[in-house]
Amino acid sequence: MNNKILRNTIITPEVGILIPTIIIGIVTGSINPTFFTGRYLGSILNGAVPVGMAALGVAFVIMCGEIDLSTGAVGCFSGIMMSKAALSWGWGPVPCFLLLFFTGAGMGAINGLIVTKVGISSWITTLAMMYICKGLSQTISGGVVQSVESLNVKAFGMARPYGLSYFVFIFVFILVVVDLLMRHTKFGYELRATGGNLEAAEMAGINVKTQKWLAFVLAGFFASMGAGIDVIQMNAGVYTQGDGREFLAIICCAIGGIRLSGGAGSIYGVALGILLLNVLRSSLRLLGVNINILLFYMGLILILAVMLDRFQNYLKLKTLVYGDKK
Repeated sequence: MNNKILRNTIITPEVGILIPTIIIGIVTGSINPTFFTGRYLGSILNGAVPVGMAALGVAFVIMCGEIDLSTGAVGCFSGIMMSKAALSWGWGPVPCFLLLFFTGAGMGAINGLIVTKVGISSWITTLAMMYICKGLSQTISGGVVQSVESLNVKAFGMARPYGLSYFVFIFVFILVVVDLLMRHTKFGYELRATGGNLEAAEMAGINVKTQKWLAFVLAGFFASMGAGIDVIQMNAGVYTQGDGREFLAIICCAIGGIRLSGGAGSIYGVALGILLLNVLRSSLRLLGVNINILLFYMGLILILAVMLDRFQNYLKLKTLVYGDKK
């Protein structure tokens, strides 16, 4: 393999995630063959979907040069509103799901307005929104589980065609749509341009405030989708659902090749980042390792992901300066 092929392979985000995922899987499977059973592999994919939805939403925000720390709490609040509507107000499935999505997108819209119109940092804005939504979730639910038995969605959530839940197939479809949106539409181009160079984007006539606002709306919408899956699978809304999900989503984006400074990234890389995180979590559980050490590994992976991102940028810059010399 010549230097050009090796360099192009290294700077591909998906490669840097797929290799450790495969290694972890092989090592775990060699110790405990249960890992390679269809049922166990299916459970890994099924468990990845709620965080995956949140990560796709966060990817929009990071690509435009901002951050969203409220994803988990916004999703939780959306799920509580949906559950409350079903349990206490007697709403049917369609109104409940519309309320779920409206709540998530609405909270995202508020985040976007504060960041773009008021000018408050997205770190502060979304951190405040995280606590606001957590408070609202606990207050509205009263700290009590909100059953959605009346919606009759349990059978759908428990179904496993080909060993996978319907949500896995839905996620794959949405993943393809989001990738096409980011790579082949004007919105995707302008969003990446906004995160890549804000001043240049403004000079090119791009309404950067609108792009950022839309990114936050999408982040809230996708957060609500992840929460809706939680509610269906648990057949109830719980005010602690989604705790810490925002950090998992950010980590998945970071290790998936989304540049934390904005402007570039791979949507499929995000999906592989989600897979890596869940393979690691499942492997530790299967091998009987204290699951609490996962927090250590997550922090380590995040640091390594940032280092890899910088190294890849260095290689790309070197390629631009010196060309594709062997």
